[in-house]
Amino acid sequence: MFKKIWAFAMLCAVLSLPAKAVDCDTWIWGFDTACSRISGTWNEGNAGLYLTGYAWHNRSTYDADKIDEYNEFAYGGGLGYHRATGNKNEEMIYALAFADSHEEPQVHVGYAYMWYWDVIGPLRAGAGWTGGIFLRNADFNYVPMPFVLPMVGVKYDKVNFYATYIPGGKNNGNVLFVFSRFDY
Repeated sequence: MFKKIWAFAMLCAVLSLPAKAVDCDTWIWGFDTACSRISGTWNEGNAGLYLTGYAWHNRSTYDADKIDEYNEFAYGGGLGYHRATGNKNEEMIYALAFADSHEEPQVHVGYAYMWYWDVIGPLRAGAGWTGGIFLRNADFNYVPMPFVLPMVGVKYDKVNFYATYIPGGKNNGNVLFVFSRFDY
């Protein structure tokens, strides 16, 4: 339990640090664009509170005894910034800390881009991608590992629900991860 509290406290401390201006023009090709997008979202974006909730393990890829061992209530949360990019699309930067399948702290720091379409009134549906770095004890002993994943979402005013699918093999990966963002 102490590890979980410590991990969440460290996440909040990092997000509360003041932003320093970054000169993205001096970065090498490709990374300069990424730097500009992240820096722009940090400096011009609106804040949001993230809450994690569910990590569904695909029953067709896991043995029944493994499913019984895993935690699917991925409780936790985080903070982030998001900004509109035109045509009602948006980009986000975020940091999350939550309980993984083994109820140990897992941390994600990432960037996401979502394309949105109007459904009815203020309800919008979207699809996009997210990428970043995660730290997890079960597989990598908290060594930072990169990820790029597809993402879908539903947005209603200041409430957002997202889902992403983590691919894998037999008895690993293949997890549908659901989380939300509340804008303020």
